[in-house]
Amino acid sequence: MANQKRDYDVLEVVPKWEITKIYLRCLLANLTILLKWLYESVKCKINPTAIMRRTIERTDFPNKPPIFMTDTNLGRHSYVKLENTKLHFIEAGNRSNPTVLLLHGFPDCWFGWRYQIPELTHYFHVIALDLKGFNDSDKPHWRFEYTPKKVCEDLRKFLIAISAKSVSIIGHDLGATIGWLFAHTNPEMVDKFVSVSTPHPNLLWTNLPKSSPFNRNWLEFVQLPMLPEMELKHTADKVLRRCHSHVTKEKLYLSGTNGTLTNNLMEAYLYSFCQTDDWRGPLNYFRNFPFYRVRDGEIIQCPCLIITGNDDRFYKLESVVKSSEFCENFIIKIIEQCGRAPHQEMATEFNSTVLKFLIGKKYSQKVTDVQPTQVRGLVGRMFGGIGSVANNTVKLGNNLRESYAFTNPLNSVPNFMIKG
Repeated sequence: MANQKRDYDVLEVVPKWEITKIYLRCLLANLTILLKWLYESVKCKINPTAIMRRTIERTDFPNKPPIFMTDTNLGRHSYVKLENTKLHFIEAGNRSNPTVLLLHGFPDCWFGWRYQIPELTHYFHVIALDLKGFNDSDKPHWRFEYTPKKVCEDLRKFLIAISAKSVSIIGHDLGATIGWLFAHTNPEMVDKFVSVSTPHPNLLWTNLPKSSPFNRNWLEFVQLPMLPEMELKHTADKVLRRCHSHVTKEKLYLSGTNGTLTNNLMEAYLYSFCQTDDWRGPLNYFRNFPFYRVRDGEIIQCPCLIITGNDDRFYKLESVVKSSEFCENFIIKIIEQCGRAPHQEMATEFNSTVLKFLIGKKYSQKVTDVQPTQVRGLVGRMFGGIGSVANNTVKLGNNLRESYAFTNPLNSVPNFMIKG
């Protein structure tokens, strides 16, 4: 117990003045929404046709899950109950193999890993978890159920319940944020960590781009309970289609109800977020996580892969790359012509990179001299204007060394890969 207490001590609460500022801006944002609703109410009374128009524009959300979310083609549907919270997960692959834990983002569910589960099962025991508050997992209403310490402790108990002493974690968005924190607080349970399109928590909350639908203004707006859930339910179709715009372009077609072939993947997301309660749990993460930071000087010791798209509008590329400062051993992979969901948009390239990272040879401690090459743009600007950065570059200790590289340990995936 003392060891657990020490591990969670790496998490620190932000200063009180910062918390106060966020809550004051939250009240202002919610007042704006109330005035908007009041205006729409008055408008509907004055102009009854506005009610008819809204009815026509309203999205019909499915009242039952699509067949592909309940069948066993991707894996077995299982549940684990931790005290008063039941967690749903998909399990696939041989249980005697090493375990890979998949943590989805927001707004998403286990189905977001539909392209990774079949590939990973050839080598691993795969667990695709519905995070607490999402989809078929329980959705506790209370805010304190979603603090970083509580979430990480629940995840630790979940791994013990499925008899996993340690796992490799692949996390996207919110799932990656949890993965970062879990790797800091429970290092003995993490073999390798893959962060998908998500900066380290210490860089995430203060570097949200204004172009993101979940920017700083949105983060402040959702702090007040009830009202944000109601607003998101009202605008759910618009929010989901903006977050999953690539889904309509995917070439995965499933049988329609009338026997035809149709791309109905959006039904999975429309079903998972069709009720007010479907938003409450996810929003409670954002009512807790932004107020915590990892203590200065804490470094993740396990091998880390940081992978992102070069066209991600949700998080700043600089923040994602700079997250390597919190890793002892790391690889960075930037997938070109890809947005916030490389595991879905560029699944083939993503799977290849992840598998080489997970099943490649162990890192070699042998270093060899390489001839540095002039590189312009992002890398040169980010690391203090380094004049030359080698194609294969590794972080040794806490310093970036431009003139050394490990002997290629991962079958053509260098220790520090950036496509510019």
